[in-house]
Parts: sequence; structure tokens; C-alpha cells
Amino acid sequence: MSNRWDLTRASLARHFFLATVLQAGVILLLGFTFGVVCGHPEPTEKLELPTAFQYGTMFLAIGSWCLHDAQTNVRRERQRRFRIALLLALSTAVLFVSVQSYGMWALVKSISPQLEMQTSIHGMVIMFAAIHAMHFIVAQSILLWVTLSAFTDRYDHEYSWGVTFAAWCWHVLGIVWIAILCIFAIAAV
Repeated sequence: MSNRWDLTRASLARHFFLATVLQAGVILLLGFTFGVVCGHPEPTEKLELPTAFQYGTMFLAIGSWCLHDAQTNVRRERQRRFRIALLLALSTAVLFVSVQSYGMWALVKSISPQLEMQTSIHGMVIMFAAIHAMHFIVAQSILLWVTLSAFTDRYDHEYSWGVTFAAWCWHVLGIVWIAILCIFAIAAV
């Protein structure tokens, strides 16, 4: 005999797919809007990090705090505050990816055509940022699943492992992003 969670998963999977498509559309729209409004820097041979990376770091930190808040609230059975914290974390994830997408585009556009990508520091910087982006998309998908599951009453003070896992994915990627920024700073000197 199946339990309530088994019956909910099929509906949740459909909602996850639709939410993923919606989320990707919002990210593309915001990233494109940033590109139109802010433009791109002039090509240069010197590595200059886009200011979008600083804003992205701020969104990453806010999202990390929101996920910590969500963990605290679910353990104390404050369901409304828990769900609000998850929605705020998901919103900052969308903003982070949008701003970082614009930042990556601006970084690529700032590379002088005379540079040879295979031997310049720009190629390494772009590679690190792209690998981080791929991992972040996975963490964002986990966060989306946890958020949708939270609205189906999946988590409470007795079971909150998914929330903890999503928070730790986010925190670890935040630490990795700080390390990447340090590498960028060293490379830019």
C-alpha cells in the first residue's frame, strides 16, 4: 500500500518540470535585461572582473542566510516562516544565476580578439566560472524540489533532511565561489 508521499510525488514531478521551465525563462529574461540595460565593457587584454560578480556574491550570501533560516524554522515547526525563507532563497538563486549569466557574458565580451584563449588567463577564469555555474544549477534544482516539497507538507521538525542537504549544497558552493573569486583576484593582478 502506498503512503501519502508516494501519491504526491507524481504531481510534484509535474510541478517541478513546470517550475523549472518558468525559472529558466525568468533567468533568461533577467539576464537579457541586464545585458540591454548595462551593456558590455570594451575589449581589453587585462582581466577585469565584471561588477555583476560582486552583486552575485551578495545574492549568494543572502540565499545562504535564507536557507539557514529555513532550516531553523522547520526544526521549530514554524511552517509559514520556513516556506517564506525557502521562497526567498529560491528568489535569490534566480537573481544570482541571472546576474552571474550577465557577468559571464560581459567577461567573454571584454576579452580582446588579439588574445589567444588557450594561453591566456581569461580561458581559465571562464572555465572555473562555467564549472561553478553547472554545479550551481544542480543546487538550484535541489532547492526548487525542496521548496515544492515544503508546500506539500513534506518537512517538519522530525524530517528535514532535504532542507539540510539543500542548505549544505548552497553553503559549499558559496565557499567554492569565494575561492574562485580569490583566484580571479590573483589572476587580475
